[in-house]
Amino acid sequence: MLEYQIFFDYFPMILLGFWLTLKIVVCAIALGIPLGLILALGRRSNFILISFFATSFIELFRNTPFIIQVFLFYYVLPFYGLRLSAEYVGILALAAFGSAYFAEIIRGGIDAIPKGQLESARAIGMTDWQSMKNIILPQTVSIVLPPLTNQTLTLIKESAILSTITVHELTMTGLMVQGETFRPFEVFIMVALLYWALNETIASIMRRIEKRYSRNRKQNKIVRSNIDIIKSSGFSR
Repeated sequence: MLEYQIFFDYFPMILLGFWLTLKIVVCAIALGIPLGLILALGRRSNFILISFFATSFIELFRNTPFIIQVFLFYYVLPFYGLRLSAEYVGILALAAFGSAYFAEIIRGGIDAIPKGQLESARAIGMTDWQSMKNIILPQTVSIVLPPLTNQTLTLIKESAILSTITVHELTMTGLMVQGETFRPFEVFIMVALLYWALNETIASIMRRIEKRYSRNRKQNKIVRSNIDIIKSSGFSR
């Protein structure tokens, strides 16, 4: 039988852990996506040294378990004089882990754009950065949104691992409440529902954004095709 009183007594405490999880994930994504963009461009760079370091970073964080990365950040950084709280270590570790996957998603989106567009931009005198900023990257948004959304949801779930370094996020708070009540079923029902609610909210928002981008993209294609028809028929003279 469920003890419903536990839901009323401990839900405020669980919410505090949920709030910390939300802050950690938002900060990690705010750091991870720009870093992922830098890594993606670095991996595509013609400079061998830049490409090597970007590729090494991506492959290191993609091919090692996140829990090992968390332990390395938490226990190794103090040896080099960098002492941070568990929450800040969690943000850095989650951002670094996420950036490697964000980088590959962005790189894949860039590679999906026809190379002729980049060559045309260079032909009219644009630099590589101007071509990337004004022509290539805006077109990659609708391509990378679905995988970026999936990776964001993954980061939210991976944040539970931060409980291993005593970050009082949602999972850690649930473990603490379970230790007080000895009622794991009720406690982790609350924890699971909050994770589900957060992920479902983000997924719903991103689906709407994806639909808007895809709609705008279709409209732009129609406009461009109409212009091409007019030009080819000679009416633009």
